[in-house]
Amino acid sequence: AGAGMSDAPKHHVLPQEHREWFERRGFKGDMDIDNFCVRLEQADHEAIHGGGNWKLGRTWPGEWNRMIMKALRDAEIATGRTLTRNEILTLVAKSMRDYRIPMSFTRGRGR
Repeated sequence: AGAGMSDAPKHHVLPQEHREWFERRGFKGDMDIDNFCVRLEQADHEAIHGGGNWKLGRTWPGEWNRMIMKALRDAEIATGRTLTRNEILTLVAKSMRDYRIPMSFTRGRGR
């Protein structure tokens, strides 16, 4: 975003459609998923949700929400228990690095 333009839009790193899943693992209050948003340019946001092809949308296996939830569920299966908030954040941080998503969180819009 250049001079006179608004900041890039905010996007949730922890998928909003899985809010209850995250809440059951301690993401409430100060740790609510709305506190884990990043600013991404629209093109970057579309790329992580469509793999560079907006028509693929949520069908692409590397799509952010599908990928992150699969990784978290697979980790719970591997450990045989529910992940802690810190374990979830560690896995999400690794994926953010892999997808070159900035690690500067900002508060997003809630429900």
